[in-house]
Amino acid sequence: MPRNGDKAGRYPPGAAAAVWKSTDGGASWSSRQTGLPAENCYFTVLRQAMAVDRSGPAGVYSGTNTGSIFASFDEGETRDEIARHLPTVLSVEVMARKKRHGRPIRARGYGPAAVGR
Repeated sequence: MPRNGDKAGRYPPGAAAAVWKSTDGGASWSSRQTGLPAENCYFTVLRQAMAVDRSGPAGVYSGTNTGSIFASFDEGETRDEIARHLPTVLSVEVMARKKRHGRPIRARGYGPAAVGR
């Protein structure tokens, strides 16, 4: 996360959120922004506030310092905000649970407040 000056604080370049994805072990990276704020975005994701599951395709979950949790069910291609208005999300964990309608119930977030899906 770039530092945008002492007065401005830390936020994404251009105030547009993005997640960078590599499918070749880090040799190349591409930006994924679908489902994330495209303007006026001033949140950050703390180091422990991102997790993945082992489902196929893999789920990717991230919590923000502004109290949102974003989930991707397609290996990070797109995201949905599954919770908002929480306290700062300090960490996200993923746990395997029983299936509902043939799909796993994928994630549970932990921090000052817990969110299940």
